[in-house]
Amino acid sequence: MKKTILILAALSFFMGACGAKNAAPSADEATSAAEAQLTGADIQETAVAMAWTMAAETLAAMPTETFTPLPPTATFTPVFTATPVPTATPLFTATPLPTATSEEEIKMLYSWEGASTSFVIFNDTKATASVSIYLVEGTNPRGYYGNLAGVYLNKRQSTRISAPHVGTYCFWAWMSSSDKNWSVDGCMGVSNPDKNEVHLTENGIKFVGP
Repeated sequence: MKKTILILAALSFFMGACGAKNAAPSADEATSAAEAQLTGADIQETAVAMAWTMAAETLAAMPTETFTPLPPTATFTPVFTATPVPTATPLFTATPLPTATSEEEIKMLYSWEGASTSFVIFNDTKATASVSIYLVEGTNPRGYYGNLAGVYLNKRQSTRISAPHVGTYCFWAWMSSSDKNWSVDGCMGVSNPDKNEVHLTENGIKFVGP
């Protein structure tokens, strides 16, 4: 860079020198100038050409700057996050309703030994009644338990049944009329062979002992 500056300064100097007014030449100088036949314009052009040639050679000899690219900027890559797979919900499985179609599933009490008691069942309503009677397990000293034969009663009808004379008996009746349906139930303890009354009413079961 300093060498280039010196060349350009020399070029300026030559151009200034050539442009200045020359003093009157002597006889010898006039003779030499005539022999050389060089004009001020020739000298100026020669100096400019030499200066530009030197400047071009100097610039060509200078090392070329090389662009060094910046290192690439690091890019953050997010860590993969596994998405939990949803667990399939099992379909609803219907539980089959228990069926009671054999004597092994419903304990029936058809016969017994020893003394008996009796129940007189009264239907005190205007509805029909379907009555179930059950001797509770563990309440009879002989170990009898189970369902007695069912009873069907029309309105204002009654019937008598026999059963082991000791135990707790539970009655359940389904009542059905033209305008409504309902059920009644109740239990009573029996410890004698006498007659026991069971009254089916609109509001429930009424027991009457001997």
